[in-house]
Amino acid sequence: MHPLTPDLTKLSDQDLANKTRELSERLTKAYRFGNPALVAQVSLLLEDYQNELGRRRQAELEKLMNNNQDRFKGIIDIS
Repeated sequence: MHPLTPDLTKLSDQDLANKTRELSERLTKAYRFGNPALVAQVSLLLEDYQNELGRRRQAELEKLMNNNQDRFKGIIDIS
């Protein structure tokens, strides 16, 4: 986790996706410049944004699974 990462929970999904794309482009440029310190800093920030996107997607998946669990209860009986 990068110490200067802002509170990502306040950003919308679209803002997170845009920032992730922007950081990916900056990371590519940092590799081209050959600056390992810059690469490390941008990588840490990018990882934080990607983790937040993954956390949100996981929460959405769990919500969907919990909502649909009762609909299929008893349909498939393997006993």
